[in-house]
Amino acid sequence: MTELEKFQKINICENADELAQAIIDISENGIVKGRIKGFDAKKMASRVKEVIAEDMIPNVLTREFGIRQQAIYIAYYESM
Repeated sequence: MTELEKFQKINICENADELAQAIIDISENGIVKGRIKGFDAKKMASRVKEVIAEDMIPNVLTREFGIRQQAIYIAYYESM
């Protein structure tokens, strides 16, 4: 999967379940590349719902591929 395809897969997510699955789908060997280090994809995916519910700070999600941005976007629109 190319970098662009990973961004697109994250960007089309409309709820927590889709975003969590997309994180797992874009991982390579269970790792999602961050800016500096790799993150466990399953652990990050399990935190998506908590971030969207605002029970956890968004910083637990990497900014790579727009993951954190998409979670914040979903949280905003679900709260309306």
